[in-house]
Amino acid sequence: MSKATLKQHLSQKILTMLARAVARFHVPISIVFFIVTLVFGKFALNLEQKTTIQDLLPLDNTVVARFEETVRDFNLVDNLIVAINLAPKDMESAQNFADIFIEEVREHPEFDTYLQWIHGNLFERVEYSDWESYIQYVPKFLPPDQMPQLIMRLSPDGIVHQVRQNYQNLASGLAIKTLIEKDPLGLLDLVTPYKSEITGNYRLDLSEGYLLSQDHQMLLLLARPKKSPEDVDFSVAITEFLENMIIRTAEVYEEEEGVNPLNFLQVHLTGAHPITAHENETIRGDVISMFIGSFSMVLLLFIVAYRRPMAVFYVGIPLLSAEIWTLGAGYLLFGRLNFLTATFSAVIVGLGIDYAIHIFSRYLDERKRGETVEVAVEKALVETGIGTLTGGLTTALAFLAMTVTEFSGMREFALLAATGIFFCLVQMFVLLPSMLFIRERFRRNKNHRIREQWDFKIGPLLHFCFLNKKLVLFFLMTASIIFTYHAFHLKFNSDIRSIRAQSNPAIQLQSEVTNKVGGSLRSLTFVLNAQNEEELYELHDKVIPVLYQLKQEGLVARYDSLLSFLQNPEYQVKNIQTLKEGGIAKGEVEASFKKALAQQGFVYTAENRNYIKYLTAGIEDETPVSLEDVLAGESVMVKQFLTFGNGLYKTIIHVYPSKGLWEKALTHKVVDRILEVMPNEGSHFAFVTGIQTISDEIKRLVHDSFNLTTLIAGLLVVGILIFHFKKLSLVVLTLAPLATSVIWMLGTMVVMGVDINLLNFVATPIIIGIGIDDGIHIVEKYLHRTNQSIIKLMVSSAKAVTLTSLTTVFGFSSLFLADYSGFRSLGLSAILGVFYCWLFSVILLPLLMSVFKIKFVRKALED
Repeated sequence: MSKATLKQHLSQKILTMLARAVARFHVPISIVFFIVTLVFGKFALNLEQKTTIQDLLPLDNTVVARFEETVRDFNLVDNLIVAINLAPKDMESAQNFADIFIEEVREHPEFDTYLQWIHGNLFERVEYSDWESYIQYVPKFLPPDQMPQLIMRLSPDGIVHQVRQNYQNLASGLAIKTLIEKDPLGLLDLVTPYKSEITGNYRLDLSEGYLLSQDHQMLLLLARPKKSPEDVDFSVAITEFLENMIIRTAEVYEEEEGVNPLNFLQVHLTGAHPITAHENETIRGDVISMFIGSFSMVLLLFIVAYRRPMAVFYVGIPLLSAEIWTLGAGYLLFGRLNFLTATFSAVIVGLGIDYAIHIFSRYLDERKRGETVEVAVEKALVETGIGTLTGGLTTALAFLAMTVTEFSGMREFALLAATGIFFCLVQMFVLLPSMLFIRERFRRNKNHRIREQWDFKIGPLLHFCFLNKKLVLFFLMTASIIFTYHAFHLKFNSDIRSIRAQSNPAIQLQSEVTNKVGGSLRSLTFVLNAQNEEELYELHDKVIPVLYQLKQEGLVARYDSLLSFLQNPEYQVKNIQTLKEGGIAKGEVEASFKKALAQQGFVYTAENRNYIKYLTAGIEDETPVSLEDVLAGESVMVKQFLTFGNGLYKTIIHVYPSKGLWEKALTHKVVDRILEVMPNEGSHFAFVTGIQTISDEIKRLVHDSFNLTTLIAGLLVVGILIFHFKKLSLVVLTLAPLATSVIWMLGTMVVMGVDINLLNFVATPIIIGIGIDDGIHIVEKYLHRTNQSIIKLMVSSAKAVTLTSLTTVFGFSSLFLADYSGFRSLGLSAILGVFYCWLFSVILLPLLMSVFKIKFVRKALED
């Protein structure tokens, strides 16, 4: 007896023992499965839903590690934006609403829980800042070419002139009182023109301090949350808090003005936190709708196909149990569901019902022949079980092939899906037969008639194909060549917006704000690293001219850099010497300032006294200020831009492109122009980080994962087929429909304009795993039923294959119920693949059997 025969006999013996054990102990087995399902259900209730892209990425990835490190070092948190849309005539009302809103938020007891700060007026922000403390550093940090101007301004005549100019500007309304109070000698203008740096190339009107678009149709309020948007629960909570504050502000406004401001103002939130909150709500709803939709649709199809309403119970219960077991396992393995694993329900329902169909169909065939329940179950498990197990294990291994990728989100999805398939096999080989026995035990009419399964009218289609064999094969060949050409032109889309819900109002508003103000309010973050101050300043001096040029070219709206306000100690020494040579003395500056104020009728306030104290301290101190000294000041602003740790000084530069970060061509041009002048290794180096780099890394991971997992899944399938059939001829025959299906699926995606993205790229390895099942079942049936003609064989076997394909399509079609675009694109890709696998299994495979029956199948059987 050959090894293959021994293997088959051993498998049959094990399945026979299983069938007889289930027949004897079906009640205890059902009770045990019920208890285990309750335990897994308890675990499943503790699952967290993670909806951020970062949850899909490996923590040991360099790009991710740099992003996490930068967030940690500089406490980087994206600003949250409150956008007020208004008609120009309602500008005063909008400003009034903004003032009330900010006051209500700041006075709320939960303000400190959610926000570091919130501002609606930049001049108010300046008023509450400690910018006057920076004045002491101006003499040292001023660019050398500005020193003559500083000496002139600090001379007695210069001070008198500046104070007189302040008086005239205030009288004419050309100046802002807050700015004059903070810097009455206008020294900050020598460092960098304040107003122009704030506005950059943005289309903003800051004449009254509000962030108002130049067309006066949008007013923006900025807030800094206390936690990252990666904290989903926090994002949901802060979004809800601010939405409630909008309603509360409207009530206060109506009490004061007698009119509801929301009748003529539109107030909404955008930024990373509201986007995350809305996505979390969308995905949670999608997960529920996908599960209910897939479960309901496949059971309905099962009932219609078999014309047995009771199938809901003895097939639906094992299927539901498999879902619960998988969710419980997901908690034990990962403790969460991510973007990809959220779609597992459609996969498990579609595949789990397939295994039930093959076993149940064979059970009905045997019952129709008059066999008892015990015999029918045993034959169904023994004769159909081998092919079902082979198909299921092939699919599970195809999913496990995805675990070799460094894409952690895909690894979690693959492991969870493979676990779910294993649980489905356990349920359908153990609990389904138990349910059949229990059903039969309580059946009143023991002599009921076995109803025919719906045959899907496959016969006429096959007859047509066999009558026009050459024409059909020519058409399939020609179309395959065309789709192969298109498949090689498949594109990868790394734009995260392509998978998000288009209905997310925060995303729509973000695009609207970017277009309205003429630039992105989210930045590219460049991190400069050096072992000492000199190297850090050297890096900074290299990049600033490039940024200035990019700003002049309109590619960058603005940039923020702390080191733009600082100066290398070498230049500080020169500034100190220049100041001494200019004859600027501490006492003379203070006396001249007091005299000039009195001449113009200004009162010498405590704020003026503080200003002069810092200024004269800076003039008197001749010691250069090091970055270590700056850090020792514990300034909140400094900590957001400068840090020291692990032997490295680090500073960041925020660069705001003139368009949204998702404008890839522009963003990459800006990044390339900046990085080309900066080293990326050695003792001093620089890199860019932020959501854009994460997006680019995702593109690389998706591209690499798609190629690698497709290759490994294909090799595993081939290996299993060789192990199962032991004949290369049968392996090639079984693979032909699958290979053609994958080519047609990818080609059709290109024709339809569907790119590979973060979610639908898993469709290809999934189709390789599940699409091979059809070919295995048909070839297995051919090998066992050689006395039938190919058409009769296919009409018989195509019923189960068609039904399994339809249930899988119905399972994936539930993804179309989702609002999330990525889920829908995955559903479309998978449905195309399943449909083509069915089409070529019931048409191409029998045609190949007919054409090559001697060379392939007959020779294999004879051997």
